[in-house]
Amino acid sequence: MLNHLHIRHFAIIDNTELELQAGMTALTGETGAGKSILLDALGQVLGARGSVDNIQQDEQRSEVTASFDIDNLPAVIKWLQKNDLDEQNECLLRRIYTRNGKGRATINDRPVSLQLMRELGRLLVSIHGQNEHHTLAQPTAQRSLLDAYSKSKLPSQVAQAFDDWQAANKQLLAIRNDSADHQNRIDLLQFQLQEFDSLDISGLSITDIESEHRWLANADKLLQLCSQTLASLESESGAESALAKTIPPLTELVGIDDRLQEALDLIESAHIQSAEAAAMVRQYASSMDHDENRLQWLDERLASLHKLAKKHLVEISVLDQVEHKLREELDSMTSPEARVDKLEIKVDALQRVYRDQAAKLTRLRKQSAKKLSADITASMQTLAMSGSELSIQINSDKTALSRHGFDTVQFNVSPNPGVAPSPMSKIASGGELSRISLCVQLATIDAAPVPTLIFDEVDAGVGGATAETVGQLLRQVGTKAQVLCVTHLPQVAAQAHNHMRVKKSVEDENTRTQLESLDNKQTRDEIARMLGGAKITAKTRQHAQEMLNNAEEA
Repeated sequence: MLNHLHIRHFAIIDNTELELQAGMTALTGETGAGKSILLDALGQVLGARGSVDNIQQDEQRSEVTASFDIDNLPAVIKWLQKNDLDEQNECLLRRIYTRNGKGRATINDRPVSLQLMRELGRLLVSIHGQNEHHTLAQPTAQRSLLDAYSKSKLPSQVAQAFDDWQAANKQLLAIRNDSADHQNRIDLLQFQLQEFDSLDISGLSITDIESEHRWLANADKLLQLCSQTLASLESESGAESALAKTIPPLTELVGIDDRLQEALDLIESAHIQSAEAAAMVRQYASSMDHDENRLQWLDERLASLHKLAKKHLVEISVLDQVEHKLREELDSMTSPEARVDKLEIKVDALQRVYRDQAAKLTRLRKQSAKKLSADITASMQTLAMSGSELSIQINSDKTALSRHGFDTVQFNVSPNPGVAPSPMSKIASGGELSRISLCVQLATIDAAPVPTLIFDEVDAGVGGATAETVGQLLRQVGTKAQVLCVTHLPQVAAQAHNHMRVKKSVEDENTRTQLESLDNKQTRDEIARMLGGAKITAKTRQHAQEMLNNAEEA
């Protein structure tokens, strides 16, 4: 929900802050007061294209900031988290545009592209303007509305099935058409693997080669260290001899006082272990075979391995993995017929999945079309269109495959009894189109989980009891979502839960627009002005109050 809107130096708006409420809010004011400018400013923080023409005269930049409560909007929270823009329970959008044509867009004080701002804007606000029927008359928009009305995941599943099928088919075509590139790749892989084969490392791993090379390269030093170790253990002054000399006196001492038995056990154990250690070192030294030819062979293999690792831009330790991947790729490419056969089977299976899903979607659309047609037709009867009817036509062509299935969707309207239905785009009357458009929007409002809906004079061309019905419908929507309605009709404005007035004034030869929230008395007087013009009488005030009372009691 839109909580707060701050506008500075935008068009003829100097500096205005608005606190917005839940429910339906009417935006009224004299013609030309700047109601549409307010919506243009809001459009800026929703990602609309900026212009230096929107900057207030004599100012260097305009700034619009909008704050939204997103506590109960999981889709918005998920989107913010996905784009690393998440905040606690609130979303702050800001748009700055400067005189030199440069702009800045931020979400939660982090710079973003206009594309991202537009994506988020579509999740937060839906704007229905006076010419919205032009959009609704497009078949693609009608199909999207019908799919949203169904509240089913099937349309997105069909799109995914189509994408999977096309991706596999593209891969199949690439294998068939790129035979020359395919053979070149095989030749390269075979050459690279020959280099691995020529190393002839006799089944040794690279770790084994490095370990043996390190051992042979240090053989002289190892023998020297073995000699020093044995001297320390076995010489007359060595550890083994010293321990042996300690055992007799300590044994005699224990015979007198057995409290040193543990010490004697430790000395005897140490003597045995030192003898065993000496034997192990002696055996190790005797087993050493310093083979210069073997060392030279290892030197050459290591040099070749390092050269090969450098060629493949990897560390020597992962050459085994590189060879494994190359062999896997070669194995998969050296039998292209088998690969083509496998891909053909996969493509056929994915196409069947797509066709099955698309057929289900056709059935779902036909079911949803009946219900949506009935809902819209019922609303039309209340808007001075008695006897009119809207029907939704589903045309399926199983040879015309797309991400959206087999179907084209067309909204047909019969404005009067006995008149053959024709597409919405061919309805002559602009007033009828506006009312039909409003009925469509209201019937599909639950399908669009957008928390804030803006209606910009969608009540144009209606009046009297019909205008009151439009207001009642908008008030009803306001119980489910936040509704901002720009209107010139007192019958519509009287239905609002909240009221704001746009007022234009001239100060120091400069035109300024101000927005203000109205209390009950001010709302009554504004409704009276809309009813009776510049001169407000007690009678128009009374009439205005009656309209407000009736709206509250309904």
